[in-house]
Amino acid sequence: MRVAFVTQAPLSLAFGGAEVQALRTAEALRGVGVEVEFLDPWRPTFDSDLLHCFTSEYQLAEIVLRARGRGIPTVTSAVFAPKHRALFYRAWGVVDGFLPLRTSFGMRCDVLNASDAVIALSYREARDLRTFFGVDTRAIHVVGNGADERFFTASPDEFVARYRLDQVVLHVGSLEPVKNQLRLIEALDDAGVPLVLIGRRQAREPVYADQVVRRLDRAPRAAWLGELPHDSTLLASAFAAAKVLALPSLTEAQPLAALQAAAAGANLVLSDLPYLRDTFGSDAWYCNPRSPASIRRAVLDAYATPRGARYTAKPNWLLTWTDVALRLRDIYAEVLARRGRR
Repeated sequence: MRVAFVTQAPLSLAFGGAEVQALRTAEALRGVGVEVEFLDPWRPTFDSDLLHCFTSEYQLAEIVLRARGRGIPTVTSAVFAPKHRALFYRAWGVVDGFLPLRTSFGMRCDVLNASDAVIALSYREARDLRTFFGVDTRAIHVVGNGADERFFTASPDEFVARYRLDQVVLHVGSLEPVKNQLRLIEALDDAGVPLVLIGRRQAREPVYADQVVRRLDRAPRAAWLGELPHDSTLLASAFAAAKVLALPSLTEAQPLAALQAAAAGANLVLSDLPYLRDTFGSDAWYCNPRSPASIRRAVLDAYATPRGARYTAKPNWLLTWTDVALRLRDIYAEVLARRGRR
């Protein structure tokens, strides 16, 4: 079986959670016997058995529709995190059909409904894909993200030796408004716990990044360490040195940082968002991401609890990338069998 992957933007121009997801999935699939290549737009032939798109954003609509027209089986990881209330999407579903131009909503509908199989990260996302975009229930499969095996065995020693910090409150994510670092810093300003931020400056949000850095200069027990490569042993060690991972994001689907931190044994503080509750259930602490007081309460409650106390055994939401690859391999096989390709 040979699969071609396509991402929203070239890896050289964009590299975040979706790109890590694609790369780790490719690596794990190769480990279970599936050949994976990344779609080369300059190759005149398509030689793979199946196309897998990593997002249902409008940028991939033309690719998916062309693949459909050529009879190429397509699987799409929806990666949908709602930024608006349900009423907004229902209204767009009505209005879109009357507009003379294709909208981003309509193009996402095209991507999802032209795909042979759609991967949702949670059952709540699966429900929304059906409700908002009309995706056939039979096409949807729920497969969460994974965490590298190395996070399960990570040691805090390297991080502690480098920074002389341990039992920290950790935030991992690019410096941008949706990640909400400013409110996190404000919430913990005089809380007496060490706060460490890891992540790159987001090129499209330079003003916000500058605000975060300036705010950190006034915070007595907070520091920004810049970006650490995903493969860095220091990043894995940082998760192992964290007492709490705090991600008070304004919107999230299923953050890799939360899975990586959980694999390393840290407590999780997450925004009280439906998709996150659907995945992590009672194993995390939740906060209102727009309230510094709520963020503070959740972080301090989690900090006062022993690491990993809420999930002493490996919970069903904590997958390795090999777990993910085995599930995807079965979905690919099902799609190809339905198309008469296998």
